[in-house]
Amino acid sequence: YQEQLKFKQVKEIKLLGKFCHVKEIIGMDNPNNYRCKVQAAFGKDKSGIISGVYQSSTHKIVPIDSCMIEDRQADEIIVTIRKLLKSFKLTPFNENNMTGFLRHVLIRKGYYSGQIMVVLVTGTSAFPSSRSFINALIGRHPEITTIVQNINNKFTSLVLGDKSITLYGDGYIVDELLGFRFRISPKAFYQINYKGTEIL
Repeated sequence: YQEQLKFKQVKEIKLLGKFCHVKEIIGMDNPNNYRCKVQAAFGKDKSGIISGVYQSSTHKIVPIDSCMIEDRQADEIIVTIRKLLKSFKLTPFNENNMTGFLRHVLIRKGYYSGQIMVVLVTGTSAFPSSRSFINALIGRHPEITTIVQNINNKFTSLVLGDKSITLYGDGYIVDELLGFRFRISPKAFYQINYKGTEIL
């Protein structure tokens, strides 16, 4: 991490140094597991259902169970959802032929409130056994405060579609930043690094 900060410092001086004095970059005390917004793409390979991130400049999914910068609870919930898909005979969405069910999972967590939102991005509005699926997910992760189904049935690289249905809880989470309370919906912009945002 210290080497990354040094690398960035040199870059900043090179880019901005001729215009102004560049102060030292303020690093994080703990640069691990700070991302309060985590999303995973879902698909299939020879081993079965996978979830992870897209390889750079492609839509090929690199399977990931955990990441050093992502919130640990969020990573665990995504792994649980992947396992539940198989149990409930739900398939990942296939963007080549526009069939299947789950495209992405988006998770947002309040840094101070601890509230957790799970957004299931589906390729269709039909959600077979939705109540049982939600109960199974809450049973394994009672820390979840709300679950939203977002429907994205378009051929697009955008994660979220236009329509959302609240399946459990309020459909949003609340968190605090510098004494102000914010209501955070699935599509709301909110910085992913709380501590960094406070310093900024």
